[in-house]
Amino acid sequence: MAYIWASPEEGFREASWYERGKRDFTVVQYRGINLGFLICTELWFFEHAREYSKQNIHLLVCPRVTPKNSVDKWIAGGRAAAVVSGAFCLSSNLIGPNTESIAFGGAGWVIEPEEGSVLGVTSQNKPFLTEEIDLEHAEKAKRIYPRYVSD
Repeated sequence: MAYIWASPEEGFREASWYERGKRDFTVVQYRGINLGFLICTELWFFEHAREYSKQNIHLLVCPRVTPKNSVDKWIAGGRAAAVVSGAFCLSSNLIGPNTESIAFGGAGWVIEPEEGSVLGVTSQNKPFLTEEIDLEHAEKAKRIYPRYVSD
């Protein structure tokens, strides 16, 4: 399967600034916490989130740079990724101008893994977010539908 990383949109340079790296979705372990990373557009490839679920992640970290006018769409993707992975989905995003017609959206988030409920969202007025989470919630989420279904 080949992904097309070219961006025909003004102000976005994925195709010209970067080369695709290895598809390495290895879990990072830190102090007993299993972390997976999906960087920006990778969030939309839910097969990666599902693979991370099989590797028993607790946190799915998804930093991104996305426009203000697409925040709701990206939160929907974050909710789906949390449910598919059975992990808390955490994201950050730049805020401010990109081009004359595009502004980055801010809106980082914390989303829980069972139902995909949004626990908190950052904004220009609230640029920092702290949420207390229970990693056992991610463990439990992996044992309930749809995570236990194999393909």
